[in-house]
Amino acid sequence: MLRVLLSTLAVSYIAQPAMALEVPAFLKEKVYSTDPSKCGDVTEDDSLQLSKEGVFGLEFSCAFLGFDVEADKDTGQVYLAIARANCGDDSGINRPDNITLIPQDENTVTVQSQNEYVISEAQLLLSQRLPENIKLADEFPNYVSRDYKICK
Repeated sequence: MLRVLLSTLAVSYIAQPAMALEVPAFLKEKVYSTDPSKCGDVTEDDSLQLSKEGVFGLEFSCAFLGFDVEADKDTGQVYLAIARANCGDDSGINRPDNITLIPQDENTVTVQSQNEYVISEAQLLLSQRLPENIKLADEFPNYVSRDYKICK
C-alpha cells in the first residue's frame, strides 16, 4: 500500500509544471502583440502574441516553463522577468531559450530572446542576395528583440 501511494505521489509530482515563481503581474490576464491590430489572429502574417503561456505566431512558438523575476524591494513592482521557454517552429525542432521580459509601461513589454537561431537562419538565407549597404535588420525584422503592445 505504501509503495502504491509513493509511486502515485511521484508520478503526480513529475507531471506538474515546474514554476520558479508565479506568472508576473504584467502578464496575468493580458495579451500583447507585435501588431496590436492583429490581436488574437496569428494566422496570416508574422505578428507574434505574448501571454502568460508564451509567445505564439503562425509558424513559431515559445511555451513558458517558468519565471524568475526582479522586483523593486520597496514597492514589489516587477521590472524584469526571465522566462525559461521551449521554442519551436514549423520544422518540428524545439530549442530551449531564456526570454527577458521588460515592462516599459502598462501597455508595452520589450521581449528579448537569447536564442539567435532566427537571426542566424535569416543571415544564411539572405547572405547571397543582400547588397553590402543593406543591414540584415532592415531586410528581416527579427524576434530577438521586439516591443509588444497590449491588446485591447
